[in-house]
Amino acid sequence: MIGAAQKGIEAAKLKTPPVGEYEGFDLTKLPKYICYKAAYLKTQMTLKYVLAAVVGVFATYAMIREYSFLKFMERYRLKEYILAPGVMDFTTASPQTVSESYVADAVTDFLSQLGNVNPTNIDEQYESLSRSMSPELQIKFKMEIADWASQVKENGISQLLNVTQKEIKTDEKGNYRITAIGRAEFYSQNNFLGHEDQVIEMQLKLVPPESGRRWYLQITRLGWNKVEAFRAKKSLQKTGE
Repeated sequence: MIGAAQKGIEAAKLKTPPVGEYEGFDLTKLPKYICYKAAYLKTQMTLKYVLAAVVGVFATYAMIREYSFLKFMERYRLKEYILAPGVMDFTTASPQTVSESYVADAVTDFLSQLGNVNPTNIDEQYESLSRSMSPELQIKFKMEIADWASQVKENGISQLLNVTQKEIKTDEKGNYRITAIGRAEFYSQNNFLGHEDQVIEMQLKLVPPESGRRWYLQITRLGWNKVEAFRAKKSLQKTGE
């Protein structure tokens, strides 16, 4: 006869699940699945890191390109200057595009302001000319012409300058060197006092626009002398060379 104990043992044997299975799942494949899932997740994370790095590199490159472009445009615009005298509207041009006629007209105006003076206009002429000078030259010029301006007003002297030769040289960087030869005639109360052949030398440069300025060809150097003294100086310079 089969007792109660034997029935319990038999029942326990019947309830034991097959080896490697649990509730219908094959547990022998679980380690492979876990390894696959871990490898898959690692691959996905690595891909995300790589994509993030690539995006970061391209973003950095784009920012550098944009910054370089902005700096280039900033430096390029430094070479653009206002040319129209007395006009408040901005007209920009690069030094290489400044016409010879514009420079020649500006030089003619400068020479006229310097050489055509009389007791009634000398202060206005020299003040207008000085506004086109560099700050250093402006101070020097006003000191040098103070005695002459006083003499013109006290003695009623008029000076007329007739320019006979004018040479303009440029270095293509917005700098100009001018040498003008002319005859200055002097009058006092309609009486002719005499004349003097003069050489006027100027150096000009284009400057960036500034508020309140009319001319943007700036005089950085100005000197005038008798033709004889000028030629003697040139001879000494050639001898020294």
